[in-house]
Amino acid sequence: LYPVLEKAGDKTLLISETALGTLVDICEACSYDSLQRLINENSDYLVNGISLNLRQLAHQPHASQVLDTMLRHSDASLLPLVEDVIQDVLSTLDQSYNNQASTFLGVLHSVMAALVQWFGSSCGEKHRQRQTAEWQSRTLSQGQQMVTRQEVERFFLDYVRQKQIAEGNLPDAGDEEAGQYYEIPLLAKLEPNDSATEGETSLPSHAQLAKDVMERCIHLLSDGNLRVRLKVLDVLELCVTVLHPHGNHLLPMAHRVWPALVTRLISDDPLAVLRAFKVLCTLAQKCGDFLRQRFSKDVLPKLTSSLLSQAPASARAGPVYNHTLAFKLQLAVLQGLGSLCEKLDMGE
Repeated sequence: LYPVLEKAGDKTLLISETALGTLVDICEACSYDSLQRLINENSDYLVNGISLNLRQLAHQPHASQVLDTMLRHSDASLLPLVEDVIQDVLSTLDQSYNNQASTFLGVLHSVMAALVQWFGSSCGEKHRQRQTAEWQSRTLSQGQQMVTRQEVERFFLDYVRQKQIAEGNLPDAGDEEAGQYYEIPLLAKLEPNDSATEGETSLPSHAQLAKDVMERCIHLLSDGNLRVRLKVLDVLELCVTVLHPHGNHLLPMAHRVWPALVTRLISDDPLAVLRAFKVLCTLAQKCGDFLRQRFSKDVLPKLTSSLLSQAPASARAGPVYNHTLAFKLQLAVLQGLGSLCEKLDMGE
């Protein structure tokens, strides 16, 4: 099964399609009702082989193809099994950023693409709805609890005051002022108890994995190899999509990645600038006006000056110009700048 999955991830279309047909034949011969079930029920054997071969990439360079095929044809139930493999990849990447980073980034891209497929926008919408419902129910219950405590406290304070008056112990003016402030410490004690229940929830495993991968992307964005930088930008965009429902974790990561991303936007190869602008659009969509001031200060002046400088050349250019990288970059900026400013709430 392992060698067939390896061929199913081959870059040559004829080889990969033939291998997929072979996998279907294996399913029929072994009474599996789907390719997904075939992979899931043999995943422990496959993951063990991937883990061993990823440690010997010099001799087993195609282990990432097996993992990519498994992720593309399986579901989220596979994640707990491959999580240890991904942590091994991240640890190896930490120890050798300069060696075989491109191969490891291919593995991370496959994983993040699978996470987007499994926990994409629909999952994010469900998370937001569940979070809103929990917040409303918690607020309602706390409000009812607060009112109940205040009423009970006020009842006993009134009871003590009325009893003192009935016994002839009339309070002086100074005592009345003290009595007015008597309620404040008791009420203040209630607030920490209410807020103590609002602890920050821990990240689910797939979101924590995306956060760990995003940490490595920050360091690799300044790699000297253009191919590595392009792969990092692709992985980074997927990480942002997975972390989108968890804004408390996404926004600090966006803050950390911003300086390196700006460098790619304003002083890099045009191909990297094009990819970085795509990441910027995704960040703006997920983070909203959090990036508004940074964008208007660090990026927008550079983009506008670049468009103005390219305008005379593009106005005189012939039909061949439409196939150049400069034209594609100019077109992408012009098409995305309006919606980008709208997402960042820069209408004024």
